[in-house]
Amino acid sequence: MKNFLSLCVGVGFLASGAIAQDVTPGSVGELMNELASTNPLLHVIFTDHMDEAKEINEKFKAGDEEAALKAAYDMLRKYGHPALSRASDASAIEVLKKAGDVIDALGDHYPRGCIEFVHNDISDEALSFRSVNEAYRKYQKAELDAYEDGKYREPIPRMEIGDMFQVVTEDLKVSRSEMRTLLNPENVAAIELCAIIRKNFNVSAVREPLRGPYARANISSKK
Repeated sequence: MKNFLSLCVGVGFLASGAIAQDVTPGSVGELMNELASTNPLLHVIFTDHMDEAKEINEKFKAGDEEAALKAAYDMLRKYGHPALSRASDASAIEVLKKAGDVIDALGDHYPRGCIEFVHNDISDEALSFRSVNEAYRKYQKAELDAYEDGKYREPIPRMEIGDMFQVVTEDLKVSRSEMRTLLNPENVAAIELCAIIRKNFNVSAVREPLRGPYARANISSKK
């Protein structure tokens, strides 16, 4: 179960004591208890769509971890990203601010975790640092709040790629060279990557009318 969840949510929170004693091992209840501690967003998506969550759990129980993982990501794309794309300006901006706090903590204690974070694959080792763990939990809470905020809102037009590029280059001062570095990070020092990633999350530097659209486009991106 823990191996599946580490893959499924892209994180490995040390969720000791997360499983209730009266939950049957291998049941969907066990899965839900684990997710409540490791990934609040996916937990609430599963809660909102329990029939599909049960199907995923059956795939895992049958030994088809790859299919279970794919189905979980499909649910995140199907329900999570659309809701995040409809979040209010304030909710979306808060998620990006909290993401910046995570990068700050990682830069201080575990720089290689910065690229893990943007790939939705932050490690147990990164989360073993208290400040990183605390920042990540606050980020997850902000993400969950944005999901709930946008779940029943009407669709909001997504910021155009050209407008995003303008924001990144003009407001956030990210150079073309730095963009290429993020696309090919293999030979770059981790602390340098953290600095570039932090620029992209500096939503306070974005012109006020564009902050909400820029934040929404980032938090609802298809990873």
